[in-house]
Amino acid sequence: MDEWVGRNILVTGASRGIGKAICEELVRHGLTVIGVARDVTDVEQAAIHWKSDGLPGSVVPIKCDISDPDAIKHMFTNIKADPDLEGVDVLVNNAAVAMAEPILTGDPAMWKLMMETNILGPAVLTQEVVNSLAERGVDTGHIIFINSLAGHRVIPGNKELHMYSVTKFALRSLLEGVRLELRARDSRIRVSAISPGVVETDIFLKLFPKDEDEGRKYLSERKFLEGHDIAKAVTYILSQPPHVQVHDLLVRSTEQIP
Repeated sequence: MDEWVGRNILVTGASRGIGKAICEELVRHGLTVIGVARDVTDVEQAAIHWKSDGLPGSVVPIKCDISDPDAIKHMFTNIKADPDLEGVDVLVNNAAVAMAEPILTGDPAMWKLMMETNILGPAVLTQEVVNSLAERGVDTGHIIFINSLAGHRVIPGNKELHMYSVTKFALRSLLEGVRLELRARDSRIRVSAISPGVVETDIFLKLFPKDEDEGRKYLSERKFLEGHDIAKAVTYILSQPPHVQVHDLLVRSTEQIP
């Protein structure tokens, strides 16, 4: 992890769940984290808590709606102008939304929100980070996409997840497209993905819109992944030597069936 000391790591969806766990793990390793969320209250409180616990890294909370390309560009303009930051070296595209909106009966407005948050936002963020590195003459960076096993298979009998799967399949294409374009530039910037199975987070419970208790019951029946499991996968990827690029790390609970 020494390669990233003194450099800036931007994590989206930093206020809760997987994103918050990733921020904590990076701060634990003494790194500088830009924690991005639509509401940074929880990020600010977490930063105070981690500092009081003596964790060696630091967190800079930034408010941004990553479904809005203009908001993303404005955020990077502000980061560039901040003498304490100036740019971003590592991007963890974590923020995502999941809604129970099936393909044949779902609300297109909700599909649009999922597409904007899960695909468009990460694409614009990736473009901005690559530009940030180029502007500073830096050719070593890392872009990590937090994907999902839903981006590797469409589960029969679970129509609520089908459109979410569409966005996550697209994220795999984005990952490979970015990798190929970087190789065409002979760039040393690496790209990776982590595809978790079921993780005990709020986003999972949103797939049970009519009865969240049903979701909690499902989670209680087996030991599923937690946010810190995925955070450790992030640090594993970032700990690899410069010639190693982890492409897509699939992670599921030992007790997960599908």
